[in-house]
Amino acid sequence: MANEEVFDDDFYQEDFSTATEWEAFVSRLTDILESYEVVEEEPLSNNELSLCEWCEEEESIVFNDFNLSVIRYKAKIPPKQEASKSTQCQVFQDLISIKNDHCLLDFNYLRHDYEVLYAPKPAKIHPLAVWYGLRDFIVLKNKKPLHDLSKIKLLQSSMRISVFDSKCNIPTFIQALYHEQDLFLGIYEYKEFQLAFDIVHLKTPPPPCKYLSGLIEMFKGKIGMAYVNPVTVSVCLSYSLKNFLSAAYSSDKKSDNDEWDKIDFVNVVSNLSFGVSIDPVHELILYTKWPQVGENVVFDSETYSDFNPINAPKWSIRTRFDYTPVCYLADMLHDYLTLIESQEALSEYYNFLLSKNRAGDVGNPFAALTDSRIPSLPSVLNTGSYSIDGPINEDQMQQIFSYLFPENNAGKFSYGDIQDNQFDPQKIKSATPDSLVHRLSIILANIYTSFSGRRSVAQFWTEFTQKLRERVEKCLRIPGVASGFPDMRTCLLHQKLQMLNVCIERKNIREGRLPFAMQQQFAQQEGKTDSDDEFFDCDDDRVVDDEAAATQSPWNPVGRISKLGKMLLIDCDEPLYIPVTQDPVPKTEDELEDDAEMLLNVSDSELRAQLMSASLLSDMESFKAANPKGKLEDFIRWYSPRDWIEDEANEDELFGRKGHLSDRMMIPGNTWQTVWSSAKPVPARRQRRLFDDTKEMEKVLHFLECQTLGSIGELTIAPLFHSALIKLQKESEETKDFLPNFKEKENKLKQNCCILSREKWISSKNVSRKKWEAITNDFSEWELSINQGKSIMKKLYQEDYKLNDDDIKFLNSLMKCYDTELEGGAKNDIGVRVMSMFNEARAYQNEQRPEDHSWSLPDPFEKQFTLRQFGNTTNQGTGGPQFMRVILSGNEFRLCGAFSQNTTFVYAP
Repeated sequence: MANEEVFDDDFYQEDFSTATEWEAFVSRLTDILESYEVVEEEPLSNNELSLCEWCEEEESIVFNDFNLSVIRYKAKIPPKQEASKSTQCQVFQDLISIKNDHCLLDFNYLRHDYEVLYAPKPAKIHPLAVWYGLRDFIVLKNKKPLHDLSKIKLLQSSMRISVFDSKCNIPTFIQALYHEQDLFLGIYEYKEFQLAFDIVHLKTPPPPCKYLSGLIEMFKGKIGMAYVNPVTVSVCLSYSLKNFLSAAYSSDKKSDNDEWDKIDFVNVVSNLSFGVSIDPVHELILYTKWPQVGENVVFDSETYSDFNPINAPKWSIRTRFDYTPVCYLADMLHDYLTLIESQEALSEYYNFLLSKNRAGDVGNPFAALTDSRIPSLPSVLNTGSYSIDGPINEDQMQQIFSYLFPENNAGKFSYGDIQDNQFDPQKIKSATPDSLVHRLSIILANIYTSFSGRRSVAQFWTEFTQKLRERVEKCLRIPGVASGFPDMRTCLLHQKLQMLNVCIERKNIREGRLPFAMQQQFAQQEGKTDSDDEFFDCDDDRVVDDEAAATQSPWNPVGRISKLGKMLLIDCDEPLYIPVTQDPVPKTEDELEDDAEMLLNVSDSELRAQLMSASLLSDMESFKAANPKGKLEDFIRWYSPRDWIEDEANEDELFGRKGHLSDRMMIPGNTWQTVWSSAKPVPARRQRRLFDDTKEMEKVLHFLECQTLGSIGELTIAPLFHSALIKLQKESEETKDFLPNFKEKENKLKQNCCILSREKWISSKNVSRKKWEAITNDFSEWELSINQGKSIMKKLYQEDYKLNDDDIKFLNSLMKCYDTELEGGAKNDIGVRVMSMFNEARAYQNEQRPEDHSWSLPDPFEKQFTLRQFGNTTNQGTGGPQFMRVILSGNEFRLCGAFSQNTTFVYAP
């Protein structure tokens, strides 16, 4: 038995060369830390950590119960001109520097119990950057909170090993306990120094830690060594003002229907609302600071303190905005968009409209383009008055129409110059500002959102269309509408009103009811033509005497304007005359679309050619009447010179007769040849009218009367938003110089309105409405920003104060919620106003009369003491930096320490 062999295979042997899970975890963490590159940068400027952007790099590690995220936070510091890089350790330099002691940007981030006000773009700055002033650091954050002390110690020791092995030059932290407590433990090594970061968070501060004297004693005890230089102290006392009283900003909005009779009705309904429901400045925070003083210069204890805020060397203020108030203008726009959802017809409110909105039958496709689709005006125009009862009484309605249709365009409601011939690529497709369309849109929005809703819109629109009928019947021009043919750069409603004016003007010309000045101008224009060339208004069913037209005497031409330069007819030596033609046919964009659709739906090529050549036939007949010996080639030379190709220059031929038609004109049986062969020599005055103003007027009125409530909203939405944009531009005159990104917001809003105003309304799935609602949110943001600026100006400046460049820079900083310094402290004019507001608020709280000479502030809601120690020690050479920040508030005590020790020496604490 003693010689029996023992086989090793029968025994379990542990392989110690295989890495454990913990060793794999440490190795993975070390690799991550080694991958981070460190670039030494210039020293930080004042509050630069709160002004710059931050980037984050995240890696994940899983180990047992740990699901860790390794996150690197790094500030994007722009390079500085003429700045040399420091040779000192960057972390030590950031700790000792006082330039980022108060870089609080998101106040709510630090005070979780504070009332949360949701800002559109919350600042992303980590608490470690705020408390320690670090620009680059790493955080190990577990997915679940770490409550187990053993797990915290395990993770902390693993972190130390990885930092040592990787020689990581970036401070590294682990987050412990609940995430909302913001408790971190960290380490950093640089040469022979080791820096330990620790944070204490309590609800109630220990009695010795309430004042500076106790904090200095605790700080020195923690250091454990004596430095040559005294401890330097930075102190900041924070004061909050929320009750502004006389300096409060307010906006009035009329919304009580019972009091409409007691106010200037027209002034209310003709102006867009603007303002906010509550003061957008929620809080004004005053900081009184002692940036850097020696411990032997100041004293602070329970019985006495040198920190009198009135005598503080530095004052600064910052604002906190309320982002929840209702913005009146944006709210009106949002409410008006709900009108477009309605499919109710006007006849549902007023039954008498049913008999007026019946359209006539349509004949052949050609008649669909030239004839009216509804009965003639006399057949539908009932001269009897209709009773239109509604929320708007007769007197109020009369006031509105006096504003929309001022008598002779005179008085306080008269329209200015509404012609807009300037090219603007960002022009919104609506109408000229303060035109009839803009006024109409504003009134509709006001009576819908602040009066009685849909019924008031139905009543007003019905009255409006009847008013248009009255003016058409009396041939009175509609004011506030640009002259000329319908402008495709404007909205459809404006084009329809332009069409009505064109019809009224042509009817007046025919019937000789022009004003004296226009009669003289028209007579001069007619005098240039043949004396017998008076336009003959043919009836629709009149047929031209073809036989008489065919036998037109060649020596008796009619309808000539003037010679076309020196040109002569091709087959004779007679001059080529420009004929009198019918005026072009005005069309609105919807009519052009209908014509295009009609042409696409017509299958007969001859009928399609007939539809397209109505105007061409009229011009050819006029040309033949003015040039009886003319040929198609002569017509082309005048009508389409590009289709006449002249031969090579000939000195003997000066009249442009030598040449030939273009290839497209030479195609056998083309439209031009066909129409020319069928054209008779008929002057324009004896032709059937291409444009029947009577029928076109009725078509426009019928179009307006048949609108539903939703389509009324669609017609007026672009002019309403255009008016709202103009309103914001006007209201921002005094604040635009200091509003952040003002020009960018303005251009973006204008561009979006321009794009949507040109798009057709798509009701399916509320596609268009969602786009307009997105713009409404931009309006709300801009309106709120303007009111924020006005509120700040009311609090800090006197009325009618002229801002200089320093004021603009100061206000811009406040608008960004930055900690903004007041030069001169309490002696500054703004500082005096701030003190007076605190004095007024204190007197109101105590129900006392404010005393102008009682300069005092309430108790601070927060105290910050920052203690620093650096330089040489008394017996151990150069010492590392020592740092401690203490934050004292009503229900919170936070101590953030960073203490270094020299690992070269071993000394007793």
